[in-house]
Amino acid sequence: MNLRYAFAFLLLTITCSLNAQIRYGFKTGLNFAHFDSPSETNTNGASLETFDNVTGFHIGATFAYNFTDNFSLRGELMYSKRGTKYTFDGASYRVFRYSGGSTLTTGDSRYLVNINNSYIDIPVLGVARWGSFEISGGGYVGFLVGSVGDGSLRYSGRSEPPLLYPVENAETGSTELVYNLNYNYRKDDPGEGDDVQKLLVEIGPRTIEMPKTLGAYFDYPEDKGSLYNSLDFGLVGGLSYYLSNSLYVGLRLQYGLADITNNDADLSKARTAADGSLIFRDDKDKNFAIQASVGFSF
Repeated sequence: MNLRYAFAFLLLTITCSLNAQIRYGFKTGLNFAHFDSPSETNTNGASLETFDNVTGFHIGATFAYNFTDNFSLRGELMYSKRGTKYTFDGASYRVFRYSGGSTLTTGDSRYLVNINNSYIDIPVLGVARWGSFEISGGGYVGFLVGSVGDGSLRYSGRSEPPLLYPVENAETGSTELVYNLNYNYRKDDPGEGDDVQKLLVEIGPRTIEMPKTLGAYFDYPEDKGSLYNSLDFGLVGGLSYYLSNSLYVGLRLQYGLADITNNDADLSKARTAADGSLIFRDDKDKNFAIQASVGFSF
């Protein structure tokens, strides 16, 4: 019985000691993020894609265990939105499918898509503090919980030789087709689009009815899975300045090491195979973000 009391007293003492050394906190701020990705190229080797910054945010809790007054280990649980402003501009193709067949056309496409991916991030960092300044570095793992995109597509082209029919809007006669893009990368199905508004496409003697708004996998003839992988991980490092004993502002870099795209679903927008079948890209796309934060540590 005395041994039980002694063990319980020891456990309580350790718990109180740990709690005395753990500092809890809260932080929020902005993400300036883009994808670090290779670009598709045209026949001359010129880049067709750009991945520019998109602004998101992060918010969550922090937990720090102090080894000394100057050194600590910090864990965080954050909701974080990052992504990229994606542009494709140049030589491309479109496959127009209809009941009983399809028509391959080649021409020029301009995609503008704001991609927003939401993660639950768990960074773990070593922290060193001298006076009002604090430096930190470590790693993170992120779990994708939401993945959407929106934008537009403009396309002009012709059917493959020898016919060379122009692709036209059957209602206006315009040789440039304009689509809205409304992507949910985790939920959309192959061939899915919003049928509320229709677009009538004329290619020679054939008129094809299709949605004005395209889903993430509208061009896919079969299910290839979600484009963006569920797991992300990488490195983090930054600098903070304490305005008081508890209130601080900080700036840090978050650099992904994981390939965030599913290569089986990463469709080439620039070219098809010689037989007209779709090509999926075996490359590596990574997250990169600069985070500006304000936080409070209790």
